[in-house]
Amino acid sequence: MTRALIPLAKGFEEIEALAVVDILRRAEIEVVLAGLLPGPVTSARNVSINPDTTIDTVSADVFDIIILPGGQPGTDNLNADPRIHALLNEFSDKEKLIGAICAAPIVLAASGLLKGKKVACYPTYRDQLNGGIYEDSPVVSDGNITTSQGAGTAIQFGLTITALLAGQPAAEKIAKAMLVQDSLPGIWNPALFSSIIEALLGALELQDGYSQGQARRVAEYTLSIGAKLSLSKTEMRDLYLGAMLHDIGKYNTAEEILNKPARLNLREETLTREHTMKGTLFIVGITSLSHIGPTILHHHEHWDGSGYPGRLKGEQIPLHARIVAIADAFDAICTNRSYRDGLDRQSALQELVKKKGTQFDPFLVDVFVNCLSNSPFEMKDFSYYFS
Repeated sequence: MTRALIPLAKGFEEIEALAVVDILRRAEIEVVLAGLLPGPVTSARNVSINPDTTIDTVSADVFDIIILPGGQPGTDNLNADPRIHALLNEFSDKEKLIGAICAAPIVLAASGLLKGKKVACYPTYRDQLNGGIYEDSPVVSDGNITTSQGAGTAIQFGLTITALLAGQPAAEKIAKAMLVQDSLPGIWNPALFSSIIEALLGALELQDGYSQGQARRVAEYTLSIGAKLSLSKTEMRDLYLGAMLHDIGKYNTAEEILNKPARLNLREETLTREHTMKGTLFIVGITSLSHIGPTILHHHEHWDGSGYPGRLKGEQIPLHARIVAIADAFDAICTNRSYRDGLDRQSALQELVKKKGTQFDPFLVDVFVNCLSNSPFEMKDFSYYFS
C-alpha cells in the first residue's frame, strides 16, 4: 500500500496539513502523522492533533513520500530538529518523493535539497531557498520534489501529490467529487480561449510559410515528453500553451528575413533572435497566458550556456523551455527550409543525440528518443487541452 509521512511540529498550519491528509486518504493512500514529541501537537490556531506516532519510530524505507506542512512557528520547529533533516536526506538518497508547502520549503533548503530546483513557497520566503529557483506558481514539481505556496493552494498541492502517488485519473476523480474548479486562472471559456490561440497562430502562418503546422507538431512532441515525465494535468496544459505559442514573437519579423534562402547576416540574425523577447512581451499582460512567458523567452537557451537571450545554463533553463527546445529543433531539422532540405526522422534524431550536453538537456533528449516512436497524442485541433 502507498504510504505518506507527514511530520507535525507545534505551530503547524492546519489547512496545509489536514487538507492534504484528507485528499490522500480519499485516494486510499495510508497517511501517518508523526509528532516531534509524544502526545498531542497544537497547531498555529490552537487545534490539537493526536499524531499516529513520533518521528523517532519512522524510516524512509516504509514510506513513498514525506510531506512537510508550513505555518509558523511550525516550520521553524521542524527546521530546528536534526531528525527532520536526517529523514529528508534519507528520502532524497533513496530517490523517494518529498513535498513541502508554504514556509516549509526552507527546511528542504536547509537540508541542501533545492539547489537548481524550481520551487514554489510562500513569497516572503523566496530569498531563503539556498539555490532553489523560485516560481510564482501554486504548485511546482521538479524531479522528486513538489512544493506549493500556502494555505490557499493546499487542495491543489494535495491533488498533485495524489496524481504522483496514485495516478492522474485518481486525482481527477477526487477533484470532481470535491467540486474542485479548474486550477488554471482566467480560463473563462475554453472554446473562446482555443479560438484566440488559433487566430494568433493563423496570423503568424500567413506571414511565415515555414510555420504552417509547426506549432501543432512541436506541441505533440512536447506533450509526448511531458507524458513520459508524468507531469500533472496543469503542467501538461502549460507545456501545450508554451509549445503552441513559442514562436509567436515572429509575428512582426520581416518576411524576407524569415524566408531568406541564404545564411542570415549579423543584423538579420539579431532581429530574428528578438522573437523570444517579443513573444514574451506579447503575452505577458494576458492573465491566462503570462505564466508561460519563461517558456517562450528561454526556448533557445543551450544546456552549455551558449544560447540566448539569457545565456542560461543547465537546469537554470526552465524545464518547459528545455522540452520545447528539443521539440522545436527536431521539427526544424525534419522540415524543408528555404536554404536547405529537411532530414529524415532517424537522421534528425542522430543530430539531437550529437548535441546532448551542449545544446540540449541530455536526459530529455533520451526521453524524447524513447517516446518518439510511440507518441500517445494526436493533435487534431487547438482545443485538445481545453476540453
